[in-house]
Amino acid sequence: MFEESDVEVNLMRVFWEKVGVLGPVYRLVGQGFSDRDIAEKLNLTEISVQACAAWILHFLGFTKRNELIRYAGARTAM
Repeated sequence: MFEESDVEVNLMRVFWEKVGVLGPVYRLVGQGFSDRDIAEKLNLTEISVQACAAWILHFLGFTKRNELIRYAGARTAM
């Protein structure tokens, strides 16, 4: 049976994929931009950026933003 959190995570993933911000947020996090800076660059709210970054962290199995910054930074620099 699905847990409520599983359903929420899947809904968030679908939403962010539909609006096409996962990739840009991922790249900008990898470049070390703050949530506020990312929000301004992508014309999103800071809360939306935080939610997107949280989903990416969850998806990749990270618990800290620093892990995501190192991971994304190494891959976006290629």
